[in-house]
Order: sequence, then structure tokens, then C-alpha cells
Amino acid sequence: MFTSLIGMVVLLGGLIFFHELGHYLVAKFFRIKVETFSLGFGKKILKKTWGETEYCLSLVPLGGYVKLMGDDPYKAVPPEEADRAFSTQALYKRFAVVAAGPIANLLLAYILFMVVFWVGQPQVSTRVGAVLTDSPAWQAGFRPGDKILALNGQSVSTWQELDEWTRPKEGQTVEVTVQRAQSEVKLPIQLSKIQAKNAYGEEETVGGIKGISATPLASVVGISNPETIAYRAGLRTGDFITKVGNKEVGSFEELRNELSLQWQASQPIELVYQQLAEGKKKPEEKKVSLAYPAQKESDLDSYFGWVPAETFVRQVSKDSPAEKGGLLAGDRIIKIGDNRVMNFDAVVESVQNYGAQGSSVSVTVERQGKPVTLDLKPVETTQEDPITHQKFKKYMIGFAPYLVFEEPDFTAVQVRGIPALVVKAVGETNELARKMIVSLAKLATGGISIKNLGGPVLIATVAGKSLDAGLVQFLQMMALISINLFLLNLFPVPILDGGHLLFFTIEAIKGKPVTIRTMEIANQIGMVFILTLVVLTLFNDISRIILH
Repeated sequence: MFTSLIGMVVLLGGLIFFHELGHYLVAKFFRIKVETFSLGFGKKILKKTWGETEYCLSLVPLGGYVKLMGDDPYKAVPPEEADRAFSTQALYKRFAVVAAGPIANLLLAYILFMVVFWVGQPQVSTRVGAVLTDSPAWQAGFRPGDKILALNGQSVSTWQELDEWTRPKEGQTVEVTVQRAQSEVKLPIQLSKIQAKNAYGEEETVGGIKGISATPLASVVGISNPETIAYRAGLRTGDFITKVGNKEVGSFEELRNELSLQWQASQPIELVYQQLAEGKKKPEEKKVSLAYPAQKESDLDSYFGWVPAETFVRQVSKDSPAEKGGLLAGDRIIKIGDNRVMNFDAVVESVQNYGAQGSSVSVTVERQGKPVTLDLKPVETTQEDPITHQKFKKYMIGFAPYLVFEEPDFTAVQVRGIPALVVKAVGETNELARKMIVSLAKLATGGISIKNLGGPVLIATVAGKSLDAGLVQFLQMMALISINLFLLNLFPVPILDGGHLLFFTIEAIKGKPVTIRTMEIANQIGMVFILTLVVLTLFNDISRIILH
């Protein structure tokens, strides 16, 4: 909570300061008298006058303003200072003063991204975290831990680059160069047709390497046979192994690698694991000692008697087909129909296929080391996409798995040299601005739900989380919201900068200013729009709090 508050104050304070500074500097450049420079609205908490300008910090921190002499049509301007009033300036000067605020936010985004790329922007690397057994990727030879270096000789260093390269090439056969241990391996594979979401949360059919993921499975074990070495030593399904000897592990692949590296014939190996005890919110840390086999085996999983826990049932929903059909917590799903399932994705796919046919499905589970066959009928449910908020059908049998992921591998994207840095920062900012414009258009046409809009609470939440994640992530978030403010303030809505720019444009076309009465009516409409937006975002914020 405290971090969120600090993050929001620093983030909004910085963005508002630069926005108002843009208005202020251009006004000063044209010798327009600046009466007040305020961060925040409402009652002035702190104020100090330097020269002809009063600088103040006001009570409500959700904005700010620069008060120019002559910008209020109802307030008279002293005749001796008429040449310094905002209202008496040439049209291009007034336009420049108003446009300077949003432009300052755009320039700030450029600067922030330059800093981010100089320090190093963390992005998901091309290291493969998981490979689904029997998938096209597995059959082509991909394995967890492989690092993808190039596609048809073209180097890639981030998962985003990999995704962008493969998306338009569905059906093409490509040669993928991967680094495995200390050597390079070339793996030819035909790019599959896969379902993926685009930048706006919409489902698309694109090209990709089917079966690989950047996100590795956590080292959470599943044990379905009480006669195994692991079970007899005290390990249970759902236990999260965090250390092998003195070496920390997080993913299942790291667990396998460390067990293999530290193998000593018939010698014990100590494992540290976390177990969620009954009635306790925090996991308990425990230790267990397991003896290695006399001769080194390639499959230590089978020797110790565990597998990744993703196909094990953690919880069964009340009154669900799973409960009615006899599925129990701790069961390991090994077959659906005639198909053996090795991962949770295969379970989901099989359930959807049988559900769409409207038929029951034979589910074989391993329970206490013995196979048990159950007859379950998937039920149709209606779910909502968290971004588009569109409804879609999904078939469920009503259980939750032990599906736990580790963080993917990250790499720092760094740029050196001022010209290259400027080009990279400007490109990143402009691309994000383009995506935001498209998102706003989709928001206006219903492609993206207005439930995604957020206010102060959402800003505080993302500011706090990004601050916790580190300075680079916080600067990225600051740049992103700065671009938002740039675009928002250009909306042709009266009381926003874009509304004033619209009036000036009309004045340039007609050859005379918009009448005060017209401005009054327009400002009232603009105020209603802004208040409606504020109420909507606050409602969404409160809804998120209640739902969480």
C-alpha cells in the first residue's frame, strides 16, 4: 500500500510537472505573463512567489495548471500589460503554448526510453522454458533449456522477436539454430497454425512453433505411488523443491539438471522443499534425504518416483462433473479416452473436444499407484475474456491442477551510442502511441471493453508494482502513462488542451475567435464528459477491489 502511494505520487507528480513545464516554458519564451504554476488542484498547501509567478503545491494531486494572464475572458487585463496577455497573442503563439503541454509528455517518453535502453530493458529471452511432450516442437527435437539463437540464419534475442518473426510464416519450414549446453544444434521445423492473442487481447490464428513456452514449470512434484522412494521419504504431491544440496532450483528442468550433476553412486542427496501445512498461510520449509542409485540413470524422475505435478488434481469443485464422477484430490490424470496425456494442455484440449461433441469421456487416473477409470461428462460454461470482456464457451469437468510456473529467463536489451539510442527510443514510443490509438478506436467501437479503463487506484497499483520490480520497470511505466497523457490531452474535448487547440483551428479557418457563449456551452459538455469518465474509472477501480 505504501509503495503504491509513493509510486503514484512520484509518477503522477513527475508527469504533471513536465506537462505544465511545457506550457510554462513556451509562455515564458513568448513573454506571456505566467501568474501561477501549480502542481495539483484546489486549496494551495504550499506557495512561494518568485518574480511575477506564484509557484504552489495544491491539495488534490490529480493534475495541475499554469495560470496565464488573459486566459480568463471574464477577467480584465491591465492596459499597460495588454501586450503580455495570453488572449492578445498571435494565434500561432497561443497554439504553441497550449500544444507544449502534451508535446512535453511525448518528449519525456522519448527521454525515459532512452534511459531504459541505456541501462538495459528487461525482456523475455529466447530460452525455452518448457516443451510439451509429443508436440511438434518436441518431435522436432526442442528441449527445455535450449536457447534459440536464429531462424533461417536471422538472429533473435528476445521472445518478442521470435514471436514477430514466426507470426506471418504459418506453414513454412524454418531452420532453428539453438544453443544446447556448449554446442549449437540446427532443428528444422514446419511452423504450425496456433491460436494467440495480439497486442489488443484479440484471438488470432498465426504461425508459431507449437509446443514451446518461455515459461518453465516450477519444480513441484507429483507422486501417485506410495511405494516410491520419494513417497517413503516423506515427499508428497504439491511439494515445491527449492534446493538440491546447496544449489537453489526453481524449475523442474533445473531440478533434473542438478540431480544429474550432483550424482554420486549410492550416496545421499539432501533436498529442501516447501510444503503448505494445514491451517497455515505460509509454506513450511522442510528437508529430506534421498539415496542415489548405485549406477547413474538417465531417468532419475522414474527412479525417485515423481513427475511434474501439472496433471495431478489439487482441488475438485463442489457439485461438478468431477466430484459426481468420483475424481479425488491427489489423482493423477493419465488418459482421457484412448489418449495418454502428459501435460495439462493435453487435458484441456481433450476435455474441449469431448465437450463440443456433447459426450461423456472416460478418464483414467492413477490413485495410490493403481489405475482407476471414471466416466465424466464435461459441462458447458460461459466465460469472459479479461481484456475484451467478450463472452465465450468453455467445457469444464471441475477440478484445479497443481499448475505452478517459474519466471521465464530475461535478457537486458541495451543500446549504446546516442544516434542509435534516439532511434530506438523514438521508435518504441511511436509504436506504443500507435497501439494506444488503435486501442482507443477499439474502445470506442466496443472491440475492447470500457471495464479496462482505470483511475487513481489502478494507477497506484501499477505504479507500486513497477516500483517494486525495479527502477527500469518504473521508468517504463512512467513513459507509458506519459504517452497516454500526450494522447488524452489531444482529445478535442473542451477543458482539455485538445479542446483549446480545436477552438484555435476553428479560429484559423473562420478568421475570428469562437464566441464566449459557444465556449461556455462546449466547456459544459466537456465537463460532463470528463466527470463521466472519472465516475466510470472510479467505478471500475472499486469493482476491481471488490472482485479481488
